[in-house]
Amino acid sequence: MKKKELVVRQNVGLDTGKNSFAACFTVLTDAYKVTHKFSKVFTNNAKGFEEFQLWWQSKTIDSVPLSFTMEATGVYYENIAYFLYEKKQTVYVVLPNKAKRFLNSLDTKSKTDKLDAKGLGCMGVERQLITWEPISGQLKPIKSLTRERERLLKQRTMAKNHLHALKHAHQADEGSIRREVQFIDFIDMQIDEIDFELHELVKNDEKLNAKIEILDSIPGIGWLTAIIIAAETNGFASFKNVRQLTSYAGYDVQLRESGSWKGKSRISKKGNSHIRSALYFPALNAVRRNNNFTTFYKRIKEKKGGKSLIACTALQRKLLILCFTLWRNDTVYTESYLSVA
Repeated sequence: MKKKELVVRQNVGLDTGKNSFAACFTVLTDAYKVTHKFSKVFTNNAKGFEEFQLWWQSKTIDSVPLSFTMEATGVYYENIAYFLYEKKQTVYVVLPNKAKRFLNSLDTKSKTDKLDAKGLGCMGVERQLITWEPISGQLKPIKSLTRERERLLKQRTMAKNHLHALKHAHQADEGSIRREVQFIDFIDMQIDEIDFELHELVKNDEKLNAKIEILDSIPGIGWLTAIIIAAETNGFASFKNVRQLTSYAGYDVQLRESGSWKGKSRISKKGNSHIRSALYFPALNAVRRNNNFTTFYKRIKEKKGGKSLIACTALQRKLLILCFTLWRNDTVYTESYLSVA
């Protein structure tokens, strides 16, 4: 008689959109067989969440671990993720590029919300994923403000480039120039408002303020960079080690080797671009301000054939790891921390 297969893991894959989300209840057996048991679409609102809860509870095997996997698509996943977290469920939120690579590996010819939910359900039972935790109450508004600030800076750069073109055009229109200057002034005013709000938020939280001062002690890392790193990593709450952190930020190294052939290794850049953007100029400042960082930068640059961008990226990675180490240890920077990988 054939032995009955036992379910060892169960996961609900969720493909979220603005108005609805598709759910697929997937199980893994002790024979490593993945089965998609049930699928359904719900509205992405409070009523839909309650209906979803009744649905999954009616399908769940109580003695088997249950989890939920979704993709970090804009802001549309947040409400259901918070709902599940508040219900004390295990939630996995994966980066879009990571989800895409896994879904592509399934060789699915079509792309629909239901198929994506199936793929995420499969990912949830097959892979060991990092459990999602919501950003802390203090850091959530800070993250929103720092990202708004980043968008405004990009708009200001575009406006300044446009102004430069207007001023050097044949028969430049003075009215256009005046309006562009006013637009840049308006953006500057908005950035100043955001900076004030950020300072107030940090100042009014004694514990967070102390943590930010720790990061600010690192050469090259200024106050603003410190709060961006804190917000984008949720105070490093979900990271158990350096490898997870560097992978999340896109600083993990991709090896390109096959047999005797060895290609160029490079960072993946498949992660949180806000962190990498925030650390670019601090890395350059660190080289100018600190002899030990200068030595590190020059050593990497020489090793990589004089490529300054590679050396700068390596220093960014080191700065991020220093932030993680000092935050966890509750201690300010000293020269002894330079040896951190």
